[in-house]
Amino acid sequence: MAQKANVQPLHFAISNFEVLEHLEITVKVELGLINQALPKKSLTVTEIAYHLSQRTGENWTSRRVNEMLEDTNYQQKHYWQWEPTIKGKQFADFSSRVLKWSPEVINLILQQQPQQLRLAV
Repeated sequence: MAQKANVQPLHFAISNFEVLEHLEITVKVELGLINQALPKKSLTVTEIAYHLSQRTGENWTSRRVNEMLEDTNYQQKHYWQWEPTIKGKQFADFSSRVLKWSPEVINLILQQQPQQLRLAV
């Protein structure tokens, strides 16, 4: 089978069970979050929240996005205004009065979210 770019192997372990003669495991992975096309323009945190809500089905707000960017050390509050940290400057867009971000931060935020894997045994 041909390998696709950006595909990572799925590793998991099962413990504390008795192996019977036939054991069937079905793994269902939600692919909706993987390799979706990113917007081409820089995004405000409100726009990032919209895209995250669309991808995850969760309620993302601009406040939650700002908190994630702060928690991951991509931005910090300077007086009353958000500004990118040294780590975040590579993703920040300073071309307008409003701080905007590269669409890549959508995937950076998604990588920080806990992943769930359900196994039907």
